[in-house]
Amino acid sequence: MTAADISRIRVTGFRSIADAAFPLDRINILIGSNGSGKSNILGIFELLHAATTGNLQAYVTECGGAEILFRYGSGQTKTIMLRVEFGDSYYELHLLPSGNGCRIDREHLTLITDDATLQLVSSNTAETGIFAGVQADASWESFRLRLQSWTTYRFQSRCTGAEDERRLTEFLHRLQETAPEHYEKIVDTIRLVFPQFGTFQFREVNGVVKLFWTDALVKDHMFGLGALSGGTARFINLAVLLLQPSPPHLILIDEPELGLHPYAILVLADLMKLASRTSQLIVSTQSVQLLNAFGPHEDNAGSRILIVEQDHGATAVTVPTPESLADWIEEYTIGDLWQMNILGGNP
Repeated sequence: MTAADISRIRVTGFRSIADAAFPLDRINILIGSNGSGKSNILGIFELLHAATTGNLQAYVTECGGAEILFRYGSGQTKTIMLRVEFGDSYYELHLLPSGNGCRIDREHLTLITDDATLQLVSSNTAETGIFAGVQADASWESFRLRLQSWTTYRFQSRCTGAEDERRLTEFLHRLQETAPEHYEKIVDTIRLVFPQFGTFQFREVNGVVKLFWTDALVKDHMFGLGALSGGTARFINLAVLLLQPSPPHLILIDEPELGLHPYAILVLADLMKLASRTSQLIVSTQSVQLLNAFGPHEDNAGSRILIVEQDHGATAVTVPTPESLADWIEEYTIGDLWQMNILGGNP
């Protein structure tokens, strides 16, 4: 038995979120105005991942301390609570401020399988007491590995720095050797949105394998990744992420459409749908075109739109249902309704 997808989240006291609860599907599209709290919704999962992997204190320090994480600071908010439901199973975490950091007041895991129920409780620790130990239960181990594979992608730069380039080079080189069919699928997909692209080339430079690319028409000249436009570099990273053979069980992407041509956004939507066969996706976007690809139609089963807004100074999340939009969808796209402020999620 493997752990189920996340079916519902509840969080209190975290950043701009006073108290919010919302369901999740296979593909979840977050929309909302600037400053509404979309990034803080993604931050819920980053905090949870840090807590379950034993990296809570490092995460709190990286974020700037408890005063940043606790809503309006620890003087106003005494507890952060996260509850993640996986069908009938759930994990709940309570955090308290401690100096400029925080500590785990208590955590509780209830894991229900077909033939047994496992319950684990831990309290008053700096790092997780539940996921730090070793359990003989195979269901627990599967659940732990699933949570700890969660990955967040915030493409806010060209992603061609030295460390990004090294990781991309190593991954593609390994993929070419071990999973050539996935590698070729990535190359073919890049050509769809970047016709000038010929292929990747790997060359050893001073003992280090470097990644280059060739022009489709002039194949005897190689370019470095720095010659790519920001949008092209972003799309290449997204294609590698979504077409890899063993993707994370949960993928979080913040505004993937930045710098992409409208056609590339359509291809991206198809890649997201393909990736949702094996991964659960949570994607924050400002793109009407990307939103339209996941409207409340029968062929978009498995996708959900989450509207993020400010409500009396706190981030609130609402989920429109197909029934509530039935009359509108006959004449308008979901993107039209967003722009018309029928959905909400606007300033």
